[in-house]
Amino acid sequence: MSEARAKWDARYRAGSHPASEPVPLLADALVHARPGRALDLACGRGRHAIALARRGYAVDAIDISPVGLASARERAGDLSIRWTEADLHEAALDTAAYQVVVWVHFTDEVLVPRVLSALAPGGVLVFCARPRVLCRYGPPPGVVERWFSPLRTLIHRETEDRIEYAGAAG
Repeated sequence: MSEARAKWDARYRAGSHPASEPVPLLADALVHARPGRALDLACGRGRHAIALARRGYAVDAIDISPVGLASARERAGDLSIRWTEADLHEAALDTAAYQVVVWVHFTDEVLVPRVLSALAPGGVLVFCARPRVLCRYGPPPGVVERWFSPLRTLIHRETEDRIEYAGAAG
């Protein structure tokens, strides 16, 4: 078992990340999105995947933790979501396939090109993170517009405790 998987399994067993509602940015960004496929990266307990499935998206959701995914499956009930246990650094992402990609509270700059390539033309990326001052893995202030420069910025907000970005692929 990988160190990351063990860490996240322990966190979920301890009750971490209990939120069931998606981040408000998702609803703000979805007004710009077309129906179709959606991808939830580092989906955890599935709150974004579930919200997208309820809106009619065909959802793929990926997380490293089988404990988190078990909780997500239970929460999702009979919603049709394809749950995948995988490390995002190794997971295969379909290219130009998704109308919506949700990437919340897991940040790694090395993944940016792969995440961007998963967006279909016109697809919308929804990114939300804690800034580096609060989370050692968070992005530093001002970097997300550079990371996502191939996209047309729809929403970009940075506060002391949150970085939010939504952009559309050309």
